[in-house]
Amino acid sequence: MSLIVTRLKVIGASITVLAVIFAGASSVSSAASTPKSWKVVLGGNNPAPGDCTTPSHEKVAAVGHVTLILTATKFEAKIELMHGLPNTSFGVYMQQVPGSCPQSVANGGTLTSNAAGRGSVVASVPRVRNATAFFVQLVTAAGQPGTYTSTYVSPKRR
Repeated sequence: MSLIVTRLKVIGASITVLAVIFAGASSVSSAASTPKSWKVVLGGNNPAPGDCTTPSHEKVAAVGHVTLILTATKFEAKIELMHGLPNTSFGVYMQQVPGSCPQSVANGGTLTSNAAGRGSVVASVPRVRNATAFFVQLVTAAGQPGTYTSTYVSPKRR
């Protein structure tokens, strides 16, 4: 009978060790895939239409903010317009440089402001593998310069 008890204790200890190993492995893999995020200004600092390489350094009043979130496979933006044009629909352009900029269509959907110029939207697109800079533009009509542009971010400058 004591042989059975000893074997059960060994099996129980083995299960505990394996549980600890697997728990440690899953925390390592989840840490490697942790999203990076930045809360940046949304303002009227706009590059020329189609210019994806020259971030503007104009000092302009902020009209809101954007939280840019990057994972290994996704580029997401949580956009909060707080002092924008009232009653306006904006195309959301999710720009990734190089590789997915300029966009010819609003790949992030539409944000529509209310009478006070406020609105919000969450937009998400697949991440371009070799992109090194990310930003969002709100545009009132296709082919026009961005009405509002977020600050550029780069995962390497974190």
